[in-house]
Amino acid sequence: MALKFMKRFHDGNRRVEDKRLVYYSKTADKGFWEDVWNKDLSLEYFKPFQSGKLFTFEKIFNRHLPKHGRIPEAGCGTAQLVVALNARGYNCLGLDYAAKTLGRVQQLVGPLCLFTCDLTALCISNDVFDAIISIGVVEHRREGPEPFLSEKHRILKPGGMLLISVPYFNPLRRWRAAHGAYQVDVSGFDFYQFAYTREEFVQFLKSSGFEIDTIYSYAHQNTLTQELRWLNQIPVSLKKFFLRISKYLPYVNSELGHMLMVVARKRG
Repeated sequence: MALKFMKRFHDGNRRVEDKRLVYYSKTADKGFWEDVWNKDLSLEYFKPFQSGKLFTFEKIFNRHLPKHGRIPEAGCGTAQLVVALNARGYNCLGLDYAAKTLGRVQQLVGPLCLFTCDLTALCISNDVFDAIISIGVVEHRREGPEPFLSEKHRILKPGGMLLISVPYFNPLRRWRAAHGAYQVDVSGFDFYQFAYTREEFVQFLKSSGFEIDTIYSYAHQNTLTQELRWLNQIPVSLKKFFLRISKYLPYVNSELGHMLMVVARKRG
C-alpha cells in the first residue's frame, strides 16, 4: 500500500484545474503539519540556524529585509528561519497554528517569540510590522489565498515589505501540461496545495493592495527531478553532475524554480 501511494505521488497526483496546477495528497491541516515537523525537531536540526545560516534565502533576505523593525514569519512551522534571523540580529518572531510544534521548539532552542494564532484572523493591530515573511503557506487553502494576504496587508506598516513564496506553475510545468501531463486519477487523495503561475499570484497580491518589487524563483533542482523523469533513470553520479551544473544556467534559475518568491510592498 505504501509503495502504491508513493508511486502515484511520484507519477504526479497533480491535475490542471482552472489553469492551476493542483497537488493532491493529504489535507495540510494542523495535525498533518504537527506530524511532519515533529519528525525533524532535534538539537542537531537547529545548529546551522543558530549560527545564522539562511541557505536558499541568504541573498534575498539580505537584499530586501529591513535590518531594523519587527518582522514576523507568518506560518513559521519549526521556526528555523526565526532562529537564524535572530542570530543575525533581526527582531524576528514566529506565528503559526501548530502549538505543539512551537512548544517543542521552545524546549530545544530556549526563549523565542513564538505565538499560536490563526493567520487569517490575527489579533494584532493595524500597521504594526516593518516586513513579513511567509514561506509556502497560502497555497494550502482550497478556497484561495485572499484571507492570508489581506491580513498581511492589514498588519504591515505603509511601505512595509512582504516576502512570500508559493509553489510555481513554471514554464516547464506549463509545457508539460500542454502536452498531456497531470491528467492522472486523484481519487482517494485530498487537496494539498496549488502551484500558481507568476501572473496569477501577482494579481492576487495586487488585488490585496500590494505593489510588486521583485520576483524570484528558487529550488529549481526540485523541478528538474520531478519533471524530467529521465533524470531518475541515469546513474546517480551523472544525475548529481547534471544538477550541480544546472545552477549555473541563468534561465533554469530564473524561470524553472519549484517555488516562486515575490517581494512586494504595502502601498503608501
